Parts: sequence; structure tokens; C-alpha cells
Amino acid sequence: MNHPTIKYFAGALLFIFGLCSAGVTLASEKLDSNSDGILNQCEYLPLATNLAFPKKFGEKNTSICVDIPVKLEKAKMVFNMDTPAVDKKGDANGLKHMVMMGFVMKQQIKHGLIKPENVSIIGIVHGSALKWVTKASTQKKWINAIFKLQSEGVNIHLEACAAAMNGAGLTKKNLYSYTANGDPDPKAGGRIYVNQGAFGRELYLQNQGYAYAEEGNDHSGK
Repeated sequence: MNHPTIKYFAGALLFIFGLCSAGVTLASEKLDSNSDGILNQCEYLPLATNLAFPKKFGEKNTSICVDIPVKLEKAKMVFNMDTPAVDKKGDANGLKHMVMMGFVMKQQIKHGLIKPENVSIIGIVHGSALKWVTKASTQKKWINAIFKLQSEGVNIHLEACAAAMNGAGLTKKNLYSYTANGDPDPKAGGRIYVNQGAFGRELYLQNQGYAYAEEGNDHSGK
């Protein structure tokens, strides 16, 4: 398949998605670079960690000098989550990385660096990771963060696999963001959608030019 495939392990997006705000474009215009986009002089550009977790990492990057600024005209990515891979704190890698990318795109849109219609971030949950999107989920803070990004104008959403749900004996009434009757819960702030099948959906999205992020390894490499 002639479409981009990207594999991420725990913490990879801390560096890969270090794009943000007007600072990225200003830096690339201000500093000379070669055809590979490598700056002749590195610059302390904002990172995804600064955008998503400013209380922990600060609003500005003062520790890592960036050699290659990242600028996107289109951002179409599907995150595959079929194993419950988590970081050392127990946070779901895939959901966390989706939120980080969402924060980056929010800033890109805010500063006019990318058009809202050119952003599409989709997370597909199936396999043993399906528990993350149930009412008993321990990852609701990340799901709620995705819902909040939606309300702020970022095209980002989660999907659960109907085939995986069927195999696990689940219906929509078991999913977070749905009522006991299986209807969308207006109090949830957002909605987890259900696709017909994860593999077919991911194949379709890759055929539409979406980059594929595999979130199958946790902090121990399992």
C-alpha cells in the first residue's frame, strides 16, 4: 500500500509532534535550512508536551533545541489501539497521543497555520483495548479531553469496533458516552462512534491517505 505507515512506541509523540503555534513558522522563515528542512542553527521551538501539559513542562520549550521544525498543510492520522498499552503511570498510550496531537492541531488552527478542514484525527479501539471505551474505563480523562477538543473545533474522534464488541458480548449500552438504553448520552460531552469493523475501517482510511499509528507496545515493550 502506497500510503504512509508510522509506528509509535511509548512517548514517541513527545518529539515527533513538536509542532505548534506561530513560533514554528516564524522559526522556519527566520532561519536558513537545507532541502531536508534541517536548520543551520537550532531553535527552541514549542513542543507537543508544552501544549498538552503546560503545568508539567511549561508553556515554552527551554531545554531542547530543535534542528528540524515541523509544518503540516494536512494532518490525517488514524491511531490503531487493539492492545491495552499504557505508560508507567497507567495512561493509555494511544489516547494520550491522540490528545497531544489534538492540542497541536488546535494551536495550528488558532494561528492560521492549517485549515480546520485539513485536520482529521481518528482513534480506532478494538481487541483487548476495547475496555478503554466502556463505562468501566480507567481512561475517561483522555476520552473527555478528546470530547473537549471536538467542542473547540478540532476534527478528532474515537471509534469502537462492532465486531470486537460483538465478540465481547457488548452493545452500545456498555460504552462510555451512551445511556443504559444504548442511546447517545447528551451529558457526556461527546460520543464514541461504532464502526462495522476495525480492520476494514483502517484499510479504508489508509487508502484515503491517512497515516497509520500503531499503539501496540507499552512502556516495557510488551
